[in-house]
Amino acid sequence: MSLVQQFKDLLGTISGMSSKDLLGIDIGTHSIKVGVVSPSGKGSYKVLGFAAVPIGEAVIIEDEIQKIEDVVDALNEAIRLSGSKAKAACMGIFGPNTVTKRMQVPDGSPEDVEDHVMWESEQYIPFGVDDSEIVHQVIRENEGGGFDVIMAAARVDLVEGYMDVLKQCGLTVRVVDLNIFALNNFFEALFYDDLDAISDEGAIVIDFGAQSTKVIVYKDEGPLFTKEINIGGVLVTEEIQRQMGVSYEEAEDLKINGDDSGNVPEELIGIYDAHIESLVDEIKKSVSYYIQSGDQKIQHCYITGGSLHLSGLIEALEIGLECEIVIMDPREKFKIGKVPDEMSDLMGSCGSIALGLSMRCEG
Repeated sequence: MSLVQQFKDLLGTISGMSSKDLLGIDIGTHSIKVGVVSPSGKGSYKVLGFAAVPIGEAVIIEDEIQKIEDVVDALNEAIRLSGSKAKAACMGIFGPNTVTKRMQVPDGSPEDVEDHVMWESEQYIPFGVDDSEIVHQVIRENEGGGFDVIMAAARVDLVEGYMDVLKQCGLTVRVVDLNIFALNNFFEALFYDDLDAISDEGAIVIDFGAQSTKVIVYKDEGPLFTKEINIGGVLVTEEIQRQMGVSYEEAEDLKINGDDSGNVPEELIGIYDAHIESLVDEIKKSVSYYIQSGDQKIQHCYITGGSLHLSGLIEALEIGLECEIVIMDPREKFKIGKVPDEMSDLMGSCGSIALGLSMRCEG
């Protein structure tokens, strides 16, 4: 299967997907996550395996791999720890060299819809149409005519670079997906039974990652708006490193575990507060149109990601977004197979995208 054809499978079906031992590979800037899930009934999944392996500082910057050997070694270790023997994978990509956009297009044949999407997409792709692969998925037909569609684009050389890493690990890439849609897939699967009500009332879905924060406004049967905010937990680590004169690894340990007693050192509180204030402000700006009063008011907020437990973040979100915050934890809804306790805890906070990738059908 050619690279272009694999990328043509990008969106597939955004909900109701199935897989058979398809490894979900989430290559992040802080760690590499591998998830394997299997359908276990309508709207239900069983986690067959999960593992997360950290990578060093500056191994990946934004979405560009700087040290391929380090990524290959970490991915091989994550695959081993997951316990899976699967060789087929769904690879996730993210960052400034990807774009998503929900748009409305007029009635027409599939060819007409594609032509309109291609024409409309040019204004949203900053890295150049000629260097990109563009795909779209129809979400629904509108009552007044026309369709709601989601467009996705990625720079082809970015896809090639990540595929090369997986090939070096002996994996066959069956599907290329965007991490933002994997997050959406995970959210839809986790709240399958309540999805109609959530869709009507509106929800904000947030993944607090190391390099960026992914935001989805979910309404009217799908993601109405998506954005990656370039503020992530690594900024907190770097500021701790700078202010306290410690190594990157020591700063990361302080951020995650606190001092020797497990408490947040007083010196860190100001760092946390400044980071959280900036992050919540950016989230509010991004979704400001959708949290206004009236028909567009959002009533739910669901969060995940390795940085969600930063002291004071959830409280600031509740005040800023004026809605209840719910942590998305797969252990509360999915059946869990042989996942060691230490990996289970990591899966609960940062496994959503890897599991969402594994939910993709092979196509």
